[in-house]
Amino acid sequence: MSAHVWQGPGTHDKRSPCPALNALANYGYLKIISIKPLYFLLDLVAEKISQRVNLQECEHDASLTRKDFYFGDNHTVNPELVDLLLKQNIDGKIKEESLSKLHWIRLNNSKEVNPTLLYNFQQKFLSAGESSLLLNFIGANTNLEIEIEKLEVFLKHERFPEGWRKPNKVVGIWPIINSLCLFLKRYDQLEKEQKK
Repeated sequence: MSAHVWQGPGTHDKRSPCPALNALANYGYLKIISIKPLYFLLDLVAEKISQRVNLQECEHDASLTRKDFYFGDNHTVNPELVDLLLKQNIDGKIKEESLSKLHWIRLNNSKEVNPTLLYNFQQKFLSAGESSLLLNFIGANTNLEIEIEKLEVFLKHERFPEGWRKPNKVVGIWPIINSLCLFLKRYDQLEKEQKK
């Protein structure tokens, strides 16, 4: 990452609701030119993170770091939601359990206050996917755990934290899918526990 210098978005730059893609854009690895549904991963693979990424709404209600669409700006990071996530830490680290717990807190809060909540399997899948990607990339070299100080820098400022390195080995699709499935299973467990 040292070849690229961080520079926040200019007045005409577009940013996505995804902190990872925004961080890559802030370092000049990507230029976000438009927004399209979930095809951003395919664009990343197809263009091998060259220069352009087409994105669309990949944000969803009950997000870890963004407000629900009903409340207005669902693209800009909400520092209060990041702080809520960081409070779910276990021994100063965010892990699968922390992210699952926050997802459940956010979903229940959205059910209470958002009369237009859109939450079905697609949003559940997106939520599990964002958590899986976060742990598998930002936490790749630290046993799928992220120190809260580093995560705060990444999520609030869309910067790679001091001392962070890209994964030591290629992060393949199967670890991401496996992790995503573990999140979905944990979400189901939390739902069953709440119904008791």
